[in-house]
Amino acid sequence: MDYTTLEKIVRDHEKPSRFEHSLGVVEVSEVLARRFRLNVELARMAAIFHDFNRYMDGQSLLSFCLDHKIPVEEEEKAAPMLLHGAVAAWYFPVVTGIKDERVVRAIRHHTLASPEMGALGAVIYVADYSEKGRRHLDDNDRLAIWGHGSLEEMVLDVIAREEAYSAAVDRPLAAVTVRCRDFLKEGGRLAR
Repeated sequence: MDYTTLEKIVRDHEKPSRFEHSLGVVEVSEVLARRFRLNVELARMAAIFHDFNRYMDGQSLLSFCLDHKIPVEEEEKAAPMLLHGAVAAWYFPVVTGIKDERVVRAIRHHTLASPEMGALGAVIYVADYSEKGRRHLDDNDRLAIWGHGSLEEMVLDVIAREEAYSAAVDRPLAAVTVRCRDFLKEGGRLAR
């Protein structure tokens, strides 16, 4: 399956506002994938599909993951809407016939980040957080995030912003996000 076909499937599946967000993630993902010499077509496909199961309710997402033996983080059990990435990652090869683990990991980890998300996952994580439709950022914030010299630095910037927000609402940062932060701060590199 090619990107154009997948985009049509997603357009028919998502609400217009969600689809606009997905297109924004595609736009940023293309730029980042080119910049860091990653597969642009795979980045576009992961980006357009990342929220494919966002319409499901939390309990259905959790039940799906448990039924399909998809590992679930404690924070995802507590807030099962976070599992829309896990379910979309499961569906990606079913819908597209593409069994590329880089895409599956990128979609799976776009909500909380992970040391296992890989470089493509970093692209989707950063793009999902910073696409132009996101109102929690202004253009200066976006430029600050995108201005870093590596994907790892961009991810650390996003995690720092998430950490500040979590502190402001008195909610701990997810354990997997902390693991990713610590992995990157210790010099870890995301798999290409």
